[in-house]
Amino acid sequence: MAPLPHLSAKLAVGIGSAALALLGAWATMATAGYPREHTLRSWPAVLARRLRRELPRGDHLTVAWAVVAAWSVLVSGLHFGGLYYDIYNAYPWWDLLTHAMGGLGVAALLSVTFREETLRSPFWVVAAVLAIGAGFEVYEFVFKTFWYRWSLGYYVTDTVVDLLINTSGAVVFAAAVALYQRRNGAAARTASGARSD
Repeated sequence: MAPLPHLSAKLAVGIGSAALALLGAWATMATAGYPREHTLRSWPAVLARRLRRELPRGDHLTVAWAVVAAWSVLVSGLHFGGLYYDIYNAYPWWDLLTHAMGGLGVAALLSVTFREETLRSPFWVVAAVLAIGAGFEVYEFVFKTFWYRWSLGYYVTDTVVDLLINTSGAVVFAAAVALYQRRNGAAARTASGARSD
C-alpha cells in the first residue's frame, strides 16, 4: 500500500500553511485596528452576541448583517455549485473568483463584527484574512483528497495563488472602508467648518 501524500514532500504545503496561519495571526494582533479587547478565541462568541443584539433592530446594522449573510450564501452557492457541476475543472478562473469573493466576505464579516476597530483602521482585516485563509489551507491538507494527484509544484502554486487571491479580496474591502472613512471625514470637516463660519 502506498503511503498517503501527507507523508511525502507535499507535507511542506501543510507545514508552510500552518506556519503562515500563525504568522498571520501574529501580524493581525500587531496591526493597528486589531480588536485588542477580544481574544481570538472569543471572536465566535462576539459574533453571536452582535447578531442576537443587532439583527432584530431593523436599522442599517440589520441591513449590513443581511448583506454579509447574502454574500456568504452567494459564495457558498458558487463554491458548492462549482464542485457539483465540475466547474472548477472546466473553468480554472472559477477558483480565483470564489477565493476573491470569500476573502472579501470574511473581511466584511470581521468588519461588521468589529466595526468600531475597523472604522479606526481597516487594514487589520487583511492580515486576519491571510491567517484564516492559511488555516483553511491546513484544513484542506489534512481532510481533503483533491490534491493527492497534483505534483508538489502545482500544489504549492495553487496554495500560494489561493492565499494571494483571498488576501486581495480583503485588500479591496479594506481599501473601500478607508475610502469611505476619508470621504466621510472630509465631509464632516467641511460641515464643521461651515458651522463655525
